[in-house]
Amino acid sequence: MRIAIIDDSSFDRETLESCLAQYVKEESKEYHYGVDFIILDIDMPGINGIEAAKKLREKDPHVTLMFMTNMPQYAIESYSVAAMDYVLKPVKHPDFKLKMKKAEQYVARNSDSQYFIHAREGTIQCMASDILFIESQRHYLYCLTKSGIYKEHGKFSDMAEKLSGQEIIIGTSQLSKRKLLSYSCFKRD
Repeated sequence: MRIAIIDDSSFDRETLESCLAQYVKEESKEYHYGVDFIILDIDMPGINGIEAAKKLREKDPHVTLMFMTNMPQYAIESYSVAAMDYVLKPVKHPDFKLKMKKAEQYVARNSDSQYFIHAREGTIQCMASDILFIESQRHYLYCLTKSGIYKEHGKFSDMAEKLSGQEIIIGTSQLSKRKLLSYSCFKRD
């Protein structure tokens, strides 16, 4: 899971990072900073956390959000951006641990269906359910999604592994029908 901590207070950031480090050590898990799960403060200079979350939702409607703040009056508004939770500071490790367990469940639900297409236009993030058709031709994958068609260099077997369990119609000029049906992640009509 990739985690981003957004807080203008260095003390609070360090506290959250410490809680995260302790959680990782106790649970023997691996975490990275990135975009699967975002922990946001609300009271920040320039733009508050609620407004930042609205902008984040425009870019990624599936990222898991949690607010950790000292401003209880924004709790109800935080759910307007589909926040997973709202936690009041100061945060203590036992509470943080419970919230992380909950976050893992949310992220697992979302990340199972996220797919990244590394196309010439850049990296395209989409949900696997938005992929309508994939065709393999000469070491390239052509992905027809709800937002367009993207060409990606790659192996069919690698893509099949990434999309395991999804139902996607595929076409190929290189694999036999028998081999094609062996990839259980794909549904062929």
